[in-house]
Amino acid sequence: MRFLVTCKTKFPMPPEAAAGLADAMVGWSEKYLKEKKMEQVWGFAGVWGGGGILNVNSAEELDAIMIEFPFGPFVDIECYVLSDLKMAMSNMKKAVAAMAPKGR
Repeated sequence: MRFLVTCKTKFPMPPEAAAGLADAMVGWSEKYLKEKKMEQVWGFAGVWGGGGILNVNSAEELDAIMIEFPFGPFVDIECYVLSDLKMAMSNMKKAVAAMAPKGR
């Protein structure tokens, strides 16, 4: 399962912890990139936040990875399950067709 995970700062981090948290963040992302659990990771330009695409077997595995996220206590985290675009559009068309009035 692929997930888009985004984070934006909610609470300021203590300045004395910033360097250590930044190093921990690099280590955390490198660990999961190396394990191929994370496909991409990035920061948002000009905003204290970032995101990534994780490819894991379950929501529980995503939860286990995100529990280790160094900035967790300071950010709002949003997770979205990603699906194939063609399949999503096919599902949408089926749903719309099912809601359409039937001929008389």
